[in-house]
Amino acid sequence: ASDVYKRQVYYIGWYIADEDKDKFVGNVPGNLKMHYVVDQLKRSGHTPEIISFVKKKGSTGVYMNINKTSQECKLTYLTGIRGNSRILKKMDFLIKKIIFTYYFLFNFSAEDTLVLYHSVELTLLVAKLKRLVKRNVIIEVEEIYGYSAVTDRPWVEDEIDSIKKMDLHICVNDGIPQGLKLETGKFVVSLGVGNIPTRTIDRFNDGKIHVVYAGTIEMKKLGAMTAVESAKFLPDYYILHILGFGSEENMKKLKLKISEVNNDVGSERIKYDGYKSGKELDDFLFSCHIGLSSNVMRPNFANNSFPSKVITYMCHDLSVVLGYAEAFYDVPMSRGWQFYHEYTPEKIAEAITKVEIKPIGYYHPSIIRMNSNLQAFFKKYC
Repeated sequence: ASDVYKRQVYYIGWYIADEDKDKFVGNVPGNLKMHYVVDQLKRSGHTPEIISFVKKKGSTGVYMNINKTSQECKLTYLTGIRGNSRILKKMDFLIKKIIFTYYFLFNFSAEDTLVLYHSVELTLLVAKLKRLVKRNVIIEVEEIYGYSAVTDRPWVEDEIDSIKKMDLHICVNDGIPQGLKLETGKFVVSLGVGNIPTRTIDRFNDGKIHVVYAGTIEMKKLGAMTAVESAKFLPDYYILHILGFGSEENMKKLKLKISEVNNDVGSERIKYDGYKSGKELDDFLFSCHIGLSSNVMRPNFANNSFPSKVITYMCHDLSVVLGYAEAFYDVPMSRGWQFYHEYTPEKIAEAITKVEIKPIGYYHPSIIRMNSNLQAFFKKYC
């Protein structure tokens, strides 16, 4: 009988096709990771069908399911409502949940595999539906959202319970499986997007050491602001580049802080180099020496998430400097990372001056191993 029914893999989350980035509301790192997971599924011999919960931009109105192809896979944007008011956003998500529930009960079968990008409400819904019908669900946990950057949320225990109810787990660091007490062999660790681009440019060769911080300019985790503060304490032969974008207000704060620090040290030690993506970003990262992750992170948040930029830095041969967290301190991937143990500009600067500049290709074996582990996991369980 199994020959008659072809098992299907479904990938469910907030996926946006490259050509639709302006049409839907999305999250850049999350979407990049989903594209990467699709690639890894394909390399493991499975072409997933993608079901996306993203919300369409534009003036108020209803739109039906949109079907198309992306990464050579069938992609469905679920029916929804355009519009920005809170009530319309809630209705949009409700409609999508109702349609998804129908699919879950009647279109998916017990033979299929669902790869679910974890989000609090969706995972709670799937946990309930799994009580009604048998479905094989691999959950991709990029973060436990209840342990937020700011505080532990009251609903975090419910979130964890719903994650535990899934059959298999892809975890964003080595600490999460321990925290969830997952069975060995039933999970895999995937820290970020392990795509190694082709290098077509050399590193800066101007006698300076070039440090780069790439990420969103925001004021909760304060990554960019902390990076700028730390540059004060670097020797003269270091240059810090900030890449990324944020709200108008945050960009103002950042640029003001940069000119303050540059004035204090009497030279242009920090440069804001704008927002870059694609080949332009690859080339810029390839030309620097050190990649900095300087988000200020509470232990619970740090241990239940992972700064995705670290893997991007590794793919571009940048020596990694990041904040200590037990969940990813002494793990196979962390060989050659330089940690700082206190979130102060002085300690971050000290870690930057301590890190050893790695030869080109140094991190490639770890990245390739991470990719192979994920592919092997999909081969075994999909």
